Amino acid sequence: MPELPEEVFVESVRRLVEADRAWLPEVEGGSLYLRPFMFASEAFLGVRPAKQYKYIVIASPAGNYFKSGAPAVSIWVSEGYTRAAPGGTGAAKCGGNYAASLVPQAEAIAKGHDQVVFLDAVEKKWIEELGGMNLYFVLDDNSVVTPELSGTILEGVTRDSILKLVTDLGHTVTERKISIDEWRDGAASGKIREVFACGTAAVITPVASLKWKDGEVQVADGNGGPVTAAFRSALLYVQYGRTPDTRGWLTRLT
Repeated sequence: MPELPEEVFVESVRRLVEADRAWLPEVEGGSLYLRPFMFASEAFLGVRPAKQYKYIVIASPAGNYFKSGAPAVSIWVSEGYTRAAPGGTGAAKCGGNYAASLVPQAEAIAKGHDQVVFLDAVEKKWIEELGGMNLYFVLDDNSVVTPELSGTILEGVTRDSILKLVTDLGHTVTERKISIDEWRDGAASGKIREVFACGTAAVITPVASLKWKDGEVQVADGNGGPVTAAFRSALLYVQYGRTPDTRGWLTRLT
């Protein structure tokens, strides 16, 4: 796919928000969700990259990402499905990656959980990401860890924003491999004090528990924690314009 010039992207979003500004939710936690996307539109049948694409932006008022109303979410470990494999498109925000997550996500919901977590495709032991979000772990020394980018993990903008905000709040952050056993054992022993998911729509959401076919472990008291709450407030305050945007993240549209 051709790379879209940044100025074309920003202008397309600006015009759409101007047209749909009446749909901006005024409730806390609500947003006008903007989704830019591209797809092949060439009239051709064959196996090769297309030579023609359409770029489109859609807007939709959105409420909280999770509908359960719980202060923190529960996670189901997917052991029979893989979201992405090395050499594939796991690092790209493409439809095929979402499609691969739908069956295991439905399985998680059927078992009473909010989200599914995927393990790596090779060893089936390393934590990658959730069906639609990245993961962070807060350890008992107040340091923060997130799975390192491996080509099979989406490079989410919220994930990247948190990496930069962590040091502002006095924490150290490490990107490295984290095994599912480390999560299980760390939550049980107290080594892992908090876990949270992050994404465009979910922003930052505490994780209450992890469950797999043979067991379950709760993270701390199951209601999130002070570090997660501080990160969420810091990010939302920048998004809402309550604190100065010192990194040039914001673009005023209306």
